[in-house]
Parts: sequence; structure tokens; C-alpha cells
Amino acid sequence: AFPGWGWIGSGGDTYLIDCSGMPGGACRIGYSGPNNGPTDYSLAIAGDPYNSGAPVPPNGMAGAHTKILGVNYAACTSAAAKAHVHGGYGTKTVFNLAGSKYVDFGCFDITDFSPCGKQGQVHGCATNFPLGDFADDGIKTSNTTTNTTITDGNIHGMAVAGIFGPTGDGVEVTRVTLAGNPSAGWNMDSGDGTTGTGHLTLSYFSVLWSGCAEEYPIVDALPYQDCTDDQIAGYGDGVGTATIPSSPAWIMSVDHSVAAYNTQDGFDLLHLQGDGSYFSITNSLAYSNMGQQIKAGRAGVIENNVIVGNCTAMHYAIPGTPTGYNSRLSDFCRAADNAVIVAVQDGVPSIVQFNTIYSAEAIAWDIICGPGSTCTTQDTLVFQNNAFYGFLNDTANGYPGGGSGLYSNPMYLDPSNGDISHLFSNPGSVMSHNATYNWSRAYFGCPQSNWGETGGALCTDPQLTDETLHLYGYGDMSPASSSSPVVGAGIAVPGISVDYNGQTRSSTPSIGAYEVHQ
Repeated sequence: AFPGWGWIGSGGDTYLIDCSGMPGGACRIGYSGPNNGPTDYSLAIAGDPYNSGAPVPPNGMAGAHTKILGVNYAACTSAAAKAHVHGGYGTKTVFNLAGSKYVDFGCFDITDFSPCGKQGQVHGCATNFPLGDFADDGIKTSNTTTNTTITDGNIHGMAVAGIFGPTGDGVEVTRVTLAGNPSAGWNMDSGDGTTGTGHLTLSYFSVLWSGCAEEYPIVDALPYQDCTDDQIAGYGDGVGTATIPSSPAWIMSVDHSVAAYNTQDGFDLLHLQGDGSYFSITNSLAYSNMGQQIKAGRAGVIENNVIVGNCTAMHYAIPGTPTGYNSRLSDFCRAADNAVIVAVQDGVPSIVQFNTIYSAEAIAWDIICGPGSTCTTQDTLVFQNNAFYGFLNDTANGYPGGGSGLYSNPMYLDPSNGDISHLFSNPGSVMSHNATYNWSRAYFGCPQSNWGETGGALCTDPQLTDETLHLYGYGDMSPASSSSPVVGAGIAVPGISVDYNGQTRSSTPSIGAYEVHQ
């Protein structure tokens, strides 16, 4: 009874959630009605709809995790297998994992039953009584959330974010999709002056259509509408962090993941900084985000990725979307029209290897001195085995105002945050075995000899399967055949034994994310 509000049981227990027999096949969390009356809060906190989400579960132990699982957790890859849970009537957070320790959470589809959004949407949420049937965030975390797993989840159509908050040590997120959340997919900035710490791993993770509210009821194949960006009170990062250095370090690994159709940046980890922090992204796909596709902060490792610099994608009527989904979007290609930002800094290496990038953006790889960092003769960049295919920055390739009319610039050593003109002359920096085709000759050469590019520079058509820039989406960017110039033209790198598709790398590997199809 109120004010008691918690899980019945103790640490190490297993809770199996079965919503199949509930009305509409979904469990409700929060008030059952829009008003502040006794019939509306029978399963919530009287007088407090906002904090009536599921409370933090009891902590488990290293050898006995608390488990909160959909009943089909053992075979939970399909949407139908997940336990469907919806928050409603003003609930801030459906499931609260802030401060959880040794908890396994999985096999859930989390949403609310409302098309409203709270990030500049035309259809705003009714936040006063009678309340709208919405919930702000699917899951809340904090930097005291440790040794916790989130698995086999789909979090979509919330009023704010799919997941909100940073993480602590030992957090693993696997096979989770965040889609159609009108503020951000995962906003790791809790706004309280803290940021993450410890190890966070995202595997087979997808973040899509952040900045857009999801239809309810759903009628379109891509039910994302009422999209906003930062020029009309929107946000729209797929994943974004606070601008606060981590101490102790925050070490984040992203693998086999996707960021697409977010109204700001895709993977924005530029501010992952401080005290040995480290970011890596491998075997992942980023395209059609309105800002940068990837931003890599301290000690960034970017390997085996497929990237498309088509930041005007959401300007178009993408098949399957509701009519007018993008009618208020305007800040396409924000923050200097570059596809990827890599932040270098003294004392820690940045490594970019085996990536394939198509770009019509003004700059493909924008190399900067990291925020709040010093860049002298101690910053290094290893740039090897990368394939760049450039397209004209013009109307035909997505720039309604005409663009520059030049081909994309493959790489720019950006002086705006500190002088890094010396970067490739620093001991430890390497630039070799890269393929460059259709580049802006006003800024770049192939080989880029004034940066000391050595060995294996390929300056001809790489002969990839689909050599067109998709205005939205992406095509097959693998070598067209075994005779493609990129095949066998790379240099072996210890520790990288497979390509983007998991295919074994040859002893003389191909340049780019792919070996030739076998």
C-alpha cells in the first residue's frame, strides 16, 4: 500500500513477465486513466502519476543476478515473442534501472500508446490533468548502473527518449532497437552534471528515427512523423553524451550496430573524454543521419564500418513514411557538412582502418583536436585500408541550394579547435593503403604526399557493386568482383581477421570494409 512502492521479492530472484493475457496483449505501467481519482491509480502511486513507473529492482549479486525477463526470453528475437509493455498517463520512466546492480533485463517491447512528443512536436503531450496516455522514457539508467544487461529489446514511440541516462561499469546492451523516440534514441546526458564511467558495450544495437514521434495507431510501414530538429526545439541524436569528462574513465564499445534517420547525429560520442576514456566502433553501419554519421572522441577506433555521407536524406519523401513527416526539418548537414568527426589528442592513438565511405558531403573525414584537449607532436592517427568514393556536393546529390559543386573532400585537418597540421608528421602516425576516387582536387591529392602517405595508395575507380549515392538509404558497397582494384590491395593489420560481414580477411586483404563476396 502507498507509500510502499517496490518489487515483491529480493535480490537474485527471477521475475517472468507474461502480458499475452492482458487487454490488447500489453501490460500497462502507470495510471490506468487520465484523472487523479481512485479508479485511475489502483496499480500506481496515488497523487503521483509521474513517478508511477516500475521502480528500481532489487540488486542481485555477482553469482546470482536479479532477472526481469519477458516470458519468452529463451527465444526472443522476434517482435511477437517479446513481452509488450506500455507506460501511460504521464509516467516519466517505464522501467527504472538507475543504480541497478547485477540485474539482467530482457525480452521487452516498450512503448506508449500515443503519437505525442515533448521535443517541439506539433502534437504535444497533455501534461496536466486530464493527462495524455504517454510515457517519457522507456528505460532510465545512471552512472551507478553496474553489471547490468539489457537484451532483446524494442523501445519505440516514447514521448522523450528510448533510454535516458549514462551508465556505470559492466553494462552490456545486446540486440536492442530504439526507434521513433522524439527527443533522442539514447540520451546519456542526465542533466545533473554527471556522465558515464566504466565499461559499456553495445552489440547488435540499432538507433533509428530519433527526433520523430511514432504514429499511434500505426498505419504506415515507417510510422515516424512530426519530426523536429535543433532549429525548432528538437534534439534528435541517435546516441549522445554529456559534455563532461569522465573520471574514472568511460570505455565504450559499439559493434555490429546501426544508426540511421536520426534528425541530428547518429553515433555522437565526440564528448567521450577524460581520464583514459576510450571509444571504439566496429563492424557497424551509419547513414542518412541529418548531422554527422559518427563522432569519435578520445582514443577513437573506427574499423570495418560502412558509412554513407547523405545527410540530406530526410529532406525526401522516403517510401513508407507518412506524408509530411519532414515538413519542419531544415538543419540538414548541420555542423559543417561532414560525415565523420575523429578527435585526436596528445598521448592517445586514434585508429581508422578498413572502412568504406561514400560521401557527397563537403568533408568525409573531419579530423579535429579533441574538445578540451592539447594537440602537439604527441597526437597520432593511423589511417589505413580505407575506401573513399566521392560524389559531387550539388543539387543532384541532395543539396537543394546547389552545394559547392565540388566533389567531397576525403579528409580535412580541421584547425578550428587547435592546430593539427603536423599530425601526419608525428611519430606513430601512418597514412597508407587507402583507396580514393572522385575527390575534391581543390583540397586533396592522391596520394596525399604532403601528409606523407606511403605505400599502396589507390587512386582509381575501386569497382564496387553499387557505385551510386543513394539519396536516402545505402547500396551494396562491396567489391563487384575479384578483379576489383581494391581486392588484395590492402595491408594486413594484426587483430583484424574478418571483414564487415564476418568473412575472413585474406593475408593480403582488400581495402575497405569488405572482402570480395564468395
